[in-house]
Amino acid sequence: NVNDTNLFCSVFWNLKYQLDVRGNMFGMLAAHTIRPLVSLHHMEMNDAIFPNMTKMKALEHLYEAAKFDPHRILQQTVCYDRWFTWTVSVSWGYAVQVFGYHVFLPDAQRVQESYFPWQKGDLARHYDLDTRPYEPDPCKRQLVYFLDNVSSGTDGIKTIYKKKTPENCTINMVSPRKLEEIRVTSQKLDLDKKQLLSPRRQCCDVLPSTSRSVMEIGIRECNEDELIYIHP
Repeated sequence: NVNDTNLFCSVFWNLKYQLDVRGNMFGMLAAHTIRPLVSLHHMEMNDAIFPNMTKMKALEHLYEAAKFDPHRILQQTVCYDRWFTWTVSVSWGYAVQVFGYHVFLPDAQRVQESYFPWQKGDLARHYDLDTRPYEPDPCKRQLVYFLDNVSSGTDGIKTIYKKKTPENCTINMVSPRKLEEIRVTSQKLDLDKKQLLSPRRQCCDVLPSTSRSVMEIGIRECNEDELIYIHP
C-alpha cells in the first residue's frame, strides 16, 4: 500500500548513498542503478516487495534469484519491441515493466515515486534521484510482471515473470495487456575489474515467441559501439 506512511526502508544506492524512505519500494527496485546492490535495510518494517507474499517470503523469493546470479540482481536493462512499439524494462530477478508505447531510455530509467520520503515536508523529497510520478490508475500505468521462478540450464539462466495483481482494463489488438508471462534468458554476470571501474548497462532483445500471451526476452552484452535506442 503506497499510502501506508508508517513503513520505511533504507537502501544503499549506487554504492555511495543511503536513502531512507517509506511505503512502496517498487519505484526504486525497478530502476536500480547499474552498480551492484549492496544491501536492503529495515525490510521488516516495509511492505512486502512482491505482491501476495509475506515480507519474509518476498525477501526469500528475491534471494532465490540472487543465488543464481548475485551480480545481476535488480540490474535494469531496456529494449524495444519493433512489432508493437512497446518498451520493455527488465529489473532482473524482480520485475519486468511493459509500456504500451515507446519510452526514451532516460525516461525509462527514472525512479517512480511509489514511496514517501522518511521525513515529512517539501524539502524531504529532494533526493539526488531523477524521478517521475507514480501513476495511481493501474489502467494508465505500465504493466508489471513480477518474478515467478528462476532456473538454470544449458542455454543460461531463465527467469519467468507473471502478473500478480488483478485488473479490469480495456484490451485492444495492440495492447500488451494480452501478455500473461515474460520469459527472460541471460548468462551469469561475472564482473571483472574493467566492468567495476567502468560499468555498462547490458542490452536485451525481444525475441520471436510461439504464443501471443508470452514474451521472450534475451539479455546480452552490448556490442562495442552499440547504443540502446528506439528502433524506427
